[in-house]
Amino acid sequence: MPRLIHLEVLGPLQRRGIGTALVRAGEDTARRLGHGQLALGVGLDNPDARRLYERLGYADWDHGTVVGTWVARDHEGPSVTVSEVLDMLVKHL
Repeated sequence: MPRLIHLEVLGPLQRRGIGTALVRAGEDTARRLGHGQLALGVGLDNPDARRLYERLGYADWDHGTVVGTWVARDHEGPSVTVSEVLDMLVKHL
């Protein structure tokens, strides 16, 4: 199942429909590629994002939390490995 990974809209640009447009573009791409579902992870400390995803039709996958790990790269400093506990949400397309 395809996943949307690390979708982020900077604070000053939030609440303008950008996140919704990004999610819908991901859904459209998944559909075009023949997928019937799309998954994403949302941080436990991010209730605003979770509300957005639920409003867009995503629901808890009912298998508990997962730990997402990625490398954050900053052109001004060293790369850092970041981990976050996530709730996984799934939408049938």
